[in-house]
Amino acid sequence: MPAVAEAHVFHGVSPGTPTNITSTTIRFKKADNDTADANNPLTIPAAGSNYSWRKAFKLRCPTTGPDNRLESLRFFSEVQNMGTGRNLLIQQTGTYTQASSADETAETAGSLPAGRFADFYTSFVPLVVNGGQVFSAAQTGSGTQDFVVLQARGETTAAVGNVAANKGLVYRFDET
Repeated sequence: MPAVAEAHVFHGVSPGTPTNITSTTIRFKKADNDTADANNPLTIPAAGSNYSWRKAFKLRCPTTGPDNRLESLRFFSEVQNMGTGRNLLIQQTGTYTQASSADETAETAGSLPAGRFADFYTSFVPLVVNGGQVFSAAQTGSGTQDFVVLQARGETTAAVGNVAANKGLVYRFDET
């Protein structure tokens, strides 16, 4: 039986109970939630860049046998273009940091160099989140993996207004 895993995003002061966002649309904005609404938009700056609040993701691994272990967890972006002046930045970190208004003025810090675009990681060259086995934690099911942190960046060249800019994000793993 194939493993059933879920993509989760974390909010709040600690990474307590995550939100299952598997096969769901989320919105990068200036708020610590995933509500797909027009509130708290990422605005186009007159100069420089503006940033959304960070979103921290983990894959929820299966917690029951026989297929309760995954390995070689990878993450990548699909090839959809978000439009001129719009980028999705990516970092990988073992530590959770709550999203806040401090994210609006700079790129979030992580173990990857700041400014690394999510588009750098493809199905052919994915980000290795965890090269070994990903063991499930009883409470969250997210186990031993790092957080994948994403943040949208808007530049002065971006189109103003409600422009649809969808981007597919994918976790891939091997079953053991």
